[in-house]
Amino acid sequence: MARTTDLRTRPPITGGVRAGAPAGVSNRAPAEGRRRAPSRPRLRGVDVARGLAVIGMLFVDNRGDGTISPQLVHVPWNGLHVADVVFPVFLLIVGVSMPFSSRAQRPRAVLWRVVKLMALGVLIVTAKYGWGGFAPGVLGHIAGAYLLCWLLMRLPSRAQIPVAGGVLAAVSLLYLLVPVPGAGRAAMEPGLSWGAWLDGLVGLGAGAEGPHSYLTSAVTVFLGVLAGRVLRDRRGAVAVRRLLAGGVGLVAAGLALALVVPLNKHLWSPSYVLLTGGIGLGALAATHWLVDLHGVTRPLRFAEVLGTNAIVAFAVSELFFRAVLGDHAQAALVGWMSALTSDLAAAYLYPALSVLVVWGVCWGLLRREIVVRI
Repeated sequence: MARTTDLRTRPPITGGVRAGAPAGVSNRAPAEGRRRAPSRPRLRGVDVARGLAVIGMLFVDNRGDGTISPQLVHVPWNGLHVADVVFPVFLLIVGVSMPFSSRAQRPRAVLWRVVKLMALGVLIVTAKYGWGGFAPGVLGHIAGAYLLCWLLMRLPSRAQIPVAGGVLAAVSLLYLLVPVPGAGRAAMEPGLSWGAWLDGLVGLGAGAEGPHSYLTSAVTVFLGVLAGRVLRDRRGAVAVRRLLAGGVGLVAAGLALALVVPLNKHLWSPSYVLLTGGIGLGALAATHWLVDLHGVTRPLRFAEVLGTNAIVAFAVSELFFRAVLGDHAQAALVGWMSALTSDLAAAYLYPALSVLVVWGVCWGLLRREIVVRI
């Protein structure tokens, strides 16, 4: 998912992006006899934050049954549960890595990454649901948001934040004031909104991962880019304070805007972008403070493994637990766990099992010094 492209090797559990690495500089060790250029330590807290988001996604996607906490179930329409925060935090971490990436400076590499993400997304959706049209799913959502954010980053630096803010303002006004074609009125209702209209127009399917969400979720990625620039250019407690200040400001702005434009993951509404972006900055500040500044790595190594090979974690979860096992096998396993324990325990044991299985695959790859990137 977020740290993706080609198959490469690296020492296990070194994690994170390397702070201060300029575009085009490899993270690999220099050849023997070549002078090592001074560099700042790798930011392992980024991998930990990404891994925590992966754990959240696995619990949400592979939850046992309806007895699990409502906070791990997506809100049907307007509102916000913990389940609705996980993916935007993951998208924000996608943006964090961009200021450190030499690939983000090369248009061909960016476009190739987008194509591969789209293609893999289509393959995973097809494996889950069979042939029934072009549907890029979650990975397509990441690809679209990544591409639009990259285009935003091509603008002069002084114009990037105003343009991102202008996008959120324009989308807010669109939903509030402009009548939906064929409806004669502005609306943010299931099946009746500008998002639903756009998805129907392009024929790529409706829902939170439809193409209507790419534009505003690109702003989520861009918030991660701004956080990455802070981590690249500022040291220690200064970076943490800036991330926390930005997070508090975004949460306040999101809650204020939610009084007018509802929080809505399906539409990826501007208030949702701001509020979840603020939460993501807070999570990133916490992992950076714990891991990179204070060396608290052992308790968080489990999450770091998943965050380092996030594309594998997502693919294994979707292909094995969703496509291969499917609803019938899941129901049988949850029923068996329920008989041994209780309905409530089984609702949590099944997603916990999925996390352990996915973690085992990721750990096995890291033991062989393999990191899968797209």
